[in-house]
Amino acid sequence: MKYNNTLALIPAALLAACGGGDEQTIDEPTPSGEVVYSYPADGQSNVSPKADMVLRFSHALSDNDIASKIRITDGSTDLSFTAESVDGGRSLTLSPQGELNPGADYTIEFTEALQAEGGRTIPNPNAFGPEGVQFSTRGAFSGIAGLDNLSSEFTVAEMIPSEGNVFQPMNFSTFRLQMTQTVHPDWKALGGVIEITDSNDNMVPATVLVKGRDITIDPCLADSKERCGREEDILTSGETYTVSVRNLPSLHGGTLDDFSDTITPRDTGPTVVLSQQVVDSGLNAGENAENTRKSRLNGQIINGITLNSVLQGNAGPSQQTGDLFAELAYAPAFTADEPLPLRVPKGSVLTSSSLDVRVNGEVPVIDPATGNIQKTGDIKVTMLSDATGYLMPNPYTDSMNAPRHVKLFMDVAMNTEEAQPNASLSQDLLGVELTGIAIVEDGVLTIDAIGMVEPNLLGQEFTDATIAFRIEAATDSESALDAAEQRDEELADNTGPQLVSWMPGPEDAVPDTRQDMQRPGDPVVLNFNEPLDADTIADGIALVEGGNPLTTGDGTLEVKLDGTTLVLNPEGGLKHGVDYTVQIGNALTDLAGNGATPENLTFALPDIGDDSVAKASPLALTTYPGYPCVTTGINLAQDSHGQCIDAADGGPAGDVLPVTEHPEDRPIVVVFSQSMALDTINSDTFIVEKVTDSATPIGSGEVISGRIEKNNQRIRFYPDRPWDTADGTFYRYTMKSASGAGNCSAAICSELNYPLQTDMLVDATDTGGPDMTIYFKGSEAQETVFTPLRNLPIRDVNSNYIVDCPTLGGEACLEPFDHEGNDADGFLPSANAAKLLVNGQTADGGVLGDLDARVGCSTDGPDCPRNKFIYQTYALNTEVTGPAVDPETGQEGVGVLLYPTLLATTSTDVYIDLPFLLGGEQTSTTGPQILRMRYAKDDPDCTSNCARNSLIPGIIIEGEDGPVFKTEAELFLDAPNLQAPLNATHNLYSYPFTLKLEGPVRFFNDGRMQVEQRTTNVPQINVVAVAFASATVEIPLIIPEQGVYLNFLSNPIKEIPAEY
Repeated sequence: MKYNNTLALIPAALLAACGGGDEQTIDEPTPSGEVVYSYPADGQSNVSPKADMVLRFSHALSDNDIASKIRITDGSTDLSFTAESVDGGRSLTLSPQGELNPGADYTIEFTEALQAEGGRTIPNPNAFGPEGVQFSTRGAFSGIAGLDNLSSEFTVAEMIPSEGNVFQPMNFSTFRLQMTQTVHPDWKALGGVIEITDSNDNMVPATVLVKGRDITIDPCLADSKERCGREEDILTSGETYTVSVRNLPSLHGGTLDDFSDTITPRDTGPTVVLSQQVVDSGLNAGENAENTRKSRLNGQIINGITLNSVLQGNAGPSQQTGDLFAELAYAPAFTADEPLPLRVPKGSVLTSSSLDVRVNGEVPVIDPATGNIQKTGDIKVTMLSDATGYLMPNPYTDSMNAPRHVKLFMDVAMNTEEAQPNASLSQDLLGVELTGIAIVEDGVLTIDAIGMVEPNLLGQEFTDATIAFRIEAATDSESALDAAEQRDEELADNTGPQLVSWMPGPEDAVPDTRQDMQRPGDPVVLNFNEPLDADTIADGIALVEGGNPLTTGDGTLEVKLDGTTLVLNPEGGLKHGVDYTVQIGNALTDLAGNGATPENLTFALPDIGDDSVAKASPLALTTYPGYPCVTTGINLAQDSHGQCIDAADGGPAGDVLPVTEHPEDRPIVVVFSQSMALDTINSDTFIVEKVTDSATPIGSGEVISGRIEKNNQRIRFYPDRPWDTADGTFYRYTMKSASGAGNCSAAICSELNYPLQTDMLVDATDTGGPDMTIYFKGSEAQETVFTPLRNLPIRDVNSNYIVDCPTLGGEACLEPFDHEGNDADGFLPSANAAKLLVNGQTADGGVLGDLDARVGCSTDGPDCPRNKFIYQTYALNTEVTGPAVDPETGQEGVGVLLYPTLLATTSTDVYIDLPFLLGGEQTSTTGPQILRMRYAKDDPDCTSNCARNSLIPGIIIEGEDGPVFKTEAELFLDAPNLQAPLNATHNLYSYPFTLKLEGPVRFFNDGRMQVEQRTTNVPQINVVAVAFASATVEIPLIIPEQGVYLNFLSNPIKEIPAEY
């Protein structure tokens, strides 16, 4: 056996050693040099549009005019780029000025030969096909078919390995398929089949991974899961197998009826195992970044990963280290011009050093357990399938001095040691492709490679990181023999998966209101410390709903596994007022077959009452794009959306709203105040059109096709094509409504069969309303991050704009009073509440003199501190823009823009002690109140007739105890249902006031962000009531300092929509 191992290693060493790379000696005279490596490789597909390009040369460049001689083109347009010399001119990094287009073909070519040392010239590179380096970019991650799809036909774009491919099937191969469209997340439930079968049509045991456009089929024929990827895990050489994909649905509506590819795997044995060390650049040894070892390819810190994002800035570098054990095929069985295959076993782990967590790289996030900056802890990358690699001859040149090439294809799960970052970042990354070179120096095989990963951070932003990978391996036979034993020892896993955090969280979670923040449509999220075996979920997990077990096996429970996170959502969503238990059993295992620790997790969503509770129509809390009100006076030629229709005398009293712009790659998003009857939301009731004239009847414009993703309290509309950004192009979407409960045949309705409330500013208590139409224009894609927030928890859980409690201060009722404070000293507002007082408890009665007045109870008697509050139903869209400066303090922070919207509140009573002849004490009931956020002034210094088309600015800065968010919002207050004494008229229509808000930003251990906001000013609301046409009473309401408490919560990191 030792003899065979030695024979296996010699050609592998020669394969690399023939290309000694940087140390080679070139026989003189040599008339020309050559390109010896590129990233992307010639012919590479699925390249990130954010990628830099790299060229490596046989000799150092001496050319001073590189930029004019290199062209990067998509065939019609040449890209502008910057060029940076690396490794003394041996490598060149080309950085395009802006992202490449998704799903596009590109070429890197030389318009004339480059000059290199010794008077050499370097001609146009070519490995395969036409001259130059050709590559294609991946599709987008937008959810929009026209940006994401690589073809209008749903099919397999490429399978690696396959017959006829450069990379041939081997008996230890893992098969990776790149699809032209995104696979539907529910592909299996919808009847899709992905499998590999033998010549007798028997299904071969295999791990099947599917995410986005990537599919992996990893056969495992070992006797136990922990032996997958080892020597005995092989297909039968020479036998015929078939990789099949049938009835596979695309996210965008198509179906791949039948794809099959017949393969005959080649024998790789006897194989040998090399221990490959992912080496430290020096960061772990304490070196600063300047003194670390750099990649010879692109000049980056070797094995140093920096995550580029808006939300966290440039996070890193994190130093990756560990051992990878590569099983190499028997080299004498492969000719010199054939790729030599290798595999790295499933379950292999690389570890990266801890990072500090900061908002946009500027503002530190605080760990509530320690009071110090939040750290990720070790970042783990676990291989979910056998990685497949190839050592192969240099495709760019026949020179024996050129370094050999390396390809490595892998699927990994990433997670972190600490709970909060783990929940934020844990996910699968499929189809990771590393492209590199291999050389042997002093008996050590050194591989330098480049690849990119693009993890989704917080479920809101696709980030990117370029990996400058370097691994080293001894090539002597003794090391090879030792490595097999070392592999088995190091990869031995005898510990089951541990639950790190979960959503909604236990009753003693921080904060303890997390269960009250859970809503139908929100999933249950279980964050573990290592990847799980998907095949064990059916037997290992159940969700008990009111005593009834829900499982994946009976179709009552939907699950999604991503990274180390398991997401659960029952059919129809979670329900209010029902007790739930998540049962985790020992049958749930990790990749090695170790069972999880059994435990039960209990929770309940707050109750919303039965049929005896008053019902109200649902409200569109946010509409993106646009403002959630019915408008009048639309003028598209002037980009005017008109004014919200209200109940003010003489017509609308509010601001003229702008026709807003909407990035071409984003969906329409509407968030509702209640759970909706999802079957009432369809192409007949939610109509999207392209128009040129607002007078065009609804439905008579150019109807935009697309798909509606539905959740219980939110919808997203993804058009089939990106929004047109041409001048003069307008879109609109219409949400159909109706009047009267139960009138839902042609209207969007709630689960209670109440149509959508669209004219709350006219009558906040009526049912339904007219159709709501919102106009917008398409705009270029943005690099900022759209971040929707919800205001939770709320006292008005059922969003009927009534406190369902016999008394406002009652604690034993459906919606109990729960405020900090006491009856003697008063109470602070609870989350999403505001405190209202009569200033000095005195109203100005004009000729009647001063009048006693009080909020919440009679002026004749003791005060009522529990009755001073109104409770809000609210949501808010924001845009995180990146580095900014606080205009008040000059402190650096992170800019945030707020999208104006409206919110509804419960009613309150104001008591006024009128003279006896006017009836004595009177009660003024406000009815539901509507607060409208106003667009910011285009010119902040404007004082009159100001144009208002801008989003509301805010900033996150570093406070004493962590991040703090500050903003100042101008609002309108409307009380269309106010019942003033003596049938008086009032002025609460578009009443302006300002809130100055400030508060901490915190992160839960389930990854979500919470933003608390409290008022720092004292807004005054001077209510003027006029009776008998002349008798005027002015009631000076105030919101005391800290009297408004808003609590914003980001969406769950991972979701399972009710419908895609």
